[in-house]
Amino acid sequence: MAALCQAQEDDMFSRNLHKRFNGLVMIRTRAIRGKGAWYWSHLEPILFRNQDTGTAKSLKLKCSLCRGLFSASNPSRTASEHLKRGTCPEFQNGVTPKFRKNNRLLPSVAMIPAPCSAVKPIINRPQLTQTQIDTALDLLAEWFYMSCGYVSLSTLNHPKFQAFLHQVGLPQVNKDSILGRKLDYKYVEAKFEFEDKLHDAMFFQMSTNGWKNEDQKTCAQSEAFVNVTLNLPNKSSLFHKMLFLGTTSTPNSTGVKELLSSIINEVSNGDVFRCAGVVADVGNVINEALLELELQFHWMVNTTCQAKALKNLLNDFFKCLPICIQTASLCHKLVHIFNPQKKSSNNIICLNPQQTFTHDQTSAAISSIKNVARMSCSLNEEASQVLPNQVISTDPLDEELHVALRDPKFWRDLECVVCLIKLMTTLIEEIEEEKPCLGQCLPLWEGLKSRIKIWCNSFSVEEKTVMELVNIQLSKNYHQAWAASYILDPLYLIEDNCGRYLPPFKYLNSEQEKDVVKIITRLTQNEEEKHLALMELMKWRTKGLDPVYAQAVQAKERDPVTGKMKVVNPCGSRLVWETHLTEFQVLKKVAVRLIFLQATTGSVKMNHTYFNLLCGNSKSGNAAFERAQKLMFVSSNGRLGRKELTYDEEEETLRLLQLQE
Repeated sequence: MAALCQAQEDDMFSRNLHKRFNGLVMIRTRAIRGKGAWYWSHLEPILFRNQDTGTAKSLKLKCSLCRGLFSASNPSRTASEHLKRGTCPEFQNGVTPKFRKNNRLLPSVAMIPAPCSAVKPIINRPQLTQTQIDTALDLLAEWFYMSCGYVSLSTLNHPKFQAFLHQVGLPQVNKDSILGRKLDYKYVEAKFEFEDKLHDAMFFQMSTNGWKNEDQKTCAQSEAFVNVTLNLPNKSSLFHKMLFLGTTSTPNSTGVKELLSSIINEVSNGDVFRCAGVVADVGNVINEALLELELQFHWMVNTTCQAKALKNLLNDFFKCLPICIQTASLCHKLVHIFNPQKKSSNNIICLNPQQTFTHDQTSAAISSIKNVARMSCSLNEEASQVLPNQVISTDPLDEELHVALRDPKFWRDLECVVCLIKLMTTLIEEIEEEKPCLGQCLPLWEGLKSRIKIWCNSFSVEEKTVMELVNIQLSKNYHQAWAASYILDPLYLIEDNCGRYLPPFKYLNSEQEKDVVKIITRLTQNEEEKHLALMELMKWRTKGLDPVYAQAVQAKERDPVTGKMKVVNPCGSRLVWETHLTEFQVLKKVAVRLIFLQATTGSVKMNHTYFNLLCGNSKSGNAAFERAQKLMFVSSNGRLGRKELTYDEEEETLRLLQLQE
């Protein structure tokens, strides 16, 4: 019996290896035809068999360059560690990934001289080989690029830094070396990888942020920067470029539309259908341009950034809610009257009694409220040490603040507003970190409403006024694609009493149900497809998805770092439509374009002051502008590339293939 069980286990193990081998062969075949990752031209799946029984016993990946064998558990990681990091001697000696025919950068590589090839030896230093020196300086340059301006150029000339280089036997490094040919070389390398990934993607979403960036207003002559990134269906992102708007105000809607259209044409190489939409942190002008683009290109879904929308809602609270206005006004005055550094009872000083609070400066209001909340204990102590009939000052402002400090209502209101700030900022941080897709927008706003209602009940705030502000901001940002993405994404399917997983139509109102039909028919190509799409939508509504696939898509696990539950297979929703739901010929094409679209703009951060200096406020000509673009491109794509290693789409494809079998 034991021998029989062992034989059955061996047979099952062998069949599983065969399935995985066939899956890898299929993926490699597609990749060689130009529909997959570049590294498959160098990695080949090899199935090893037992010489006695003929059954499969192991599966390996063989490097076609050095003939080395590796585990087949994670091909992309193998490629990163063996090929990209230079472990493979043949790949390092000149074998590079295949690039597309329309790539015109190849001549540039040959023209760029090898970095640091003429470094002169330094006397009285450790003897390093030229290869060691070149490697060390390359790593130093990469560290500088990854810092993206947060390490000053003046650091290179600091005496202590120069002494360090001398101590370890390295030559001095100057600005021209870092921002010269080394940067050119890294830029060409990054550009190759950028174009390869973009070519492999069926479509992309363009993300622009920085149109209304308050951080750029610290200097009157500061240039306005807009970041342009590309979101791909596999959940990865690519940085494209910075837009310099100069010191003038944002362009009008026509100018913005023309600017976005030119970028879409540039990125898509003329095939604008590949652009599935645009997401932007917008004002009224840019929002108008997004609507005009949708009218011009019916297949695009152009939306506003939800993190920006919640920041606008918080700003509305401080403009319209009396409790926020009054509390912020008093706190703003308090931080200018009380000096929290001193502990004596004589620390009531009058710095600027005429200063008043401007309600549209939400960041200043929040800062004042947090400062007062932090020093609430000391302020309470100061107020209690002054007798009720004691004259503090002849200034009416001092008397007003002293009365407020002794009033329990002020401290209750302060706690109320602090809780509201925490509620909103926590939610903003969550969506900026998790980057929800369009399908998550409706649940996101419903969750916000629930939190707001709890806050109102906890502090006896009139709910009607607050919810009106929430609904106004929601209506400004709502898009028909929210409802359609919510319905089509298998992540939000709901199990009914019969065990079927059906789309959550019951959570939509009548207008949102109409929006689902409108957006799906708009994204189809012709009248015939519109009719088929509606028929398939009815089938999707009544049939839904097989429970096995639905459970695989919705599977979650706890993140060991944050402790939050996260979806195990981030690309599962799209892959199910592509590989399993083949009977939905038209609806499938709409779904795969809709459900990957992100609801927030890119998270690329930059040091605006540094880039102003680097570009010389656009006065130093094209050279400075080009240098800044290259540095930003190398830095941003390097950081975005490191995030990609957290997910392997090929592994998920294999899991779905195994479910089908």
